[in-house]
Amino acid sequence: MKRPAFLIDAFTNTKFAGNQAAVCLFEKKLADQEYQRIAAEFNLSETTYPVSLEEGKDFKTGSLFSLRWFTPTDEVPLCGHATLATSHVLFYEIGNANASLTFRTLSGDLIVKKADPQRVVMDFPQYSISYIPLSNLDSPFKQLFPEFTEGNLAMFQAIVKELIPENLKVIGVTIGIKAKKLLIVLDSETTSAEFATIHKNHPLIEIHPEGCTVRGVIVTMAPKNPEKQGFVDVNGRPFDYVCRYFAPWVGIAEDPATGSAQCALGPFWARVFERKQLYGLQAYPGRGAQFDVTLEENDRISITGTAVTVLRGEIDTE
Repeated sequence: MKRPAFLIDAFTNTKFAGNQAAVCLFEKKLADQEYQRIAAEFNLSETTYPVSLEEGKDFKTGSLFSLRWFTPTDEVPLCGHATLATSHVLFYEIGNANASLTFRTLSGDLIVKKADPQRVVMDFPQYSISYIPLSNLDSPFKQLFPEFTEGNLAMFQAIVKELIPENLKVIGVTIGIKAKKLLIVLDSETTSAEFATIHKNHPLIEIHPEGCTVRGVIVTMAPKNPEKQGFVDVNGRPFDYVCRYFAPWVGIAEDPATGSAQCALGPFWARVFERKQLYGLQAYPGRGAQFDVTLEENDRISITGTAVTVLRGEIDTE
């Protein structure tokens, strides 16, 4: 049983940047165990499986698909870069004739639209944000977001202390409760060189072994002077915010590009800046990924990105 498979770099227009995802095109659903085995074999942050839900329609003609995402160890409810990778394959590798596609997922229906030149606009949910009142921080965000009072404050403090080097200044901590994403916000004068000193080899699972409150940690900041601090793209366009993402609870020490993280970062920074359009950088060392983010009505967020095909081949499951 040989079927097409692709290796895609997402949220980048340059090969060997952004975030990698494997896209496997099976006409029929496989058992969960088989999906997980294939994902473990690819050993990427995400392997994704679209399947047509329309009778008589295939990858080229269909507009409604189920979509599931697997890390090397777990299934996840939402993944932005793998959704972008899947859309890129269907639109620009297979030649799907539709202007938009709907993916039925564990996070509800996600709609993606084709955009020139070879871009994709994804419609994702926004995640609400609450600030965490840590005793050693006079958070500037307590006037902007509701207070989070249900978690273990000592655990949050331990995560911050373990992950953030002493040379970096933390100004506040917030959380996207539904997404289980912790946001650690650094001082706006942090440079790109200083931001790169955060490393991924931390025992975060030992601090929070059950992973029930936090499943991913976002370190983020809004550079005060992007050009001077080293936070502009190749065309000199400044980034509104930058981030890095760590998710050892789902088998990912650090993720190079995380679309779902923007579902929390977008609402957070939009409230701070009081505007709805943002340009973000995920500053994974040696790769990097860019996000054009727009907050929409009805608690939705549009994320625009590009992707590049690195490998085309077949996968043999027998």
